[in-house]
Amino acid sequence: MAKIIYAFILILLCSACSTAPKRPTLSQLQQFASEIVTDFQERERAGTLSQEEKQAWNQVQEEMESEEMSSLKKYSAQPINLDFPFLVAAANEWGYSFPEINDFLGLDLITENPYCENEFQSYKVFQVFPDFVLANGCEVTSYDTCNTLNGRIFMFPKQGESLYFDDKILTPPVDFCSVYAGIFSYESKGGNQHTVPILLFLPKIIDKVQLEYIQKMREETQKELQ
Repeated sequence: MAKIIYAFILILLCSACSTAPKRPTLSQLQQFASEIVTDFQERERAGTLSQEEKQAWNQVQEEMESEEMSSLKKYSAQPINLDFPFLVAAANEWGYSFPEINDFLGLDLITENPYCENEFQSYKVFQVFPDFVLANGCEVTSYDTCNTLNGRIFMFPKQGESLYFDDKILTPPVDFCSVYAGIFSYESKGGNQHTVPILLFLPKIIDKVQLEYIQKMREETQKELQ
C-alpha cells in the first residue's frame, strides 16, 4: 500500500483534519476523501491545478492502474476507486489499521495466513551475506540458548536497517509467523551445492495480495532450479 500514499495527500489530510476535536470515524474520513477527489476532478477540468498538484494527481491516477492496485481490485469484494488512496492515507494518519479499513469497506482482502509454519520458533544466524543471511532453525530456545543440532538451514533476506551478525537469534514479531516462501540454492565453502527454504516473517492475518506474492515466489524459485 505504501506506493499509493503520497506526501501531498498527507499534507492535505493533516491540514484539513488538524482542527478536528476528536478522532473522526471512517465514514467521516470516507466523505472527506470523496470531497478531495471531487475537488481535484473539478479543478482539473477547469484547468486551475498548479503544476505540482497536476503532477501529484497524475501519479495517483497512474498508481490506480499499477500492478499492485490491479491485484487489490482482483481480490476485492467491492469496487476500488480514486477515493481509496485518500481514505487509506487519512485512516492511517488517525491510527486505523488496514484490517479496520478492510472491514469498513467490505473488501474481504484479509484472511488467515495458510503458509504459517510451526516447525521452528526461532533461528540462529551462522553466515552473513550482503543481501541475506543463512540461519539454522532452533529446536530448543531459551533466553540465550539455541540448539541447532538437527535444525534445518534457511535463507533469510535482510530486512530494512536491521543489523545481522553471527549467532544472532531471529524470531517472528508478535502476530507474525514463519513462512517458507520458496527455495534458494547456494554453494558452501566446501564447494557443495545446497538448496534450502527461503524464510520470511509475515503476519498471521494477511491480505490476499501478499498470498499471491508468496505463491508466485514459490513457483518462480522452483522453476529456477529446473
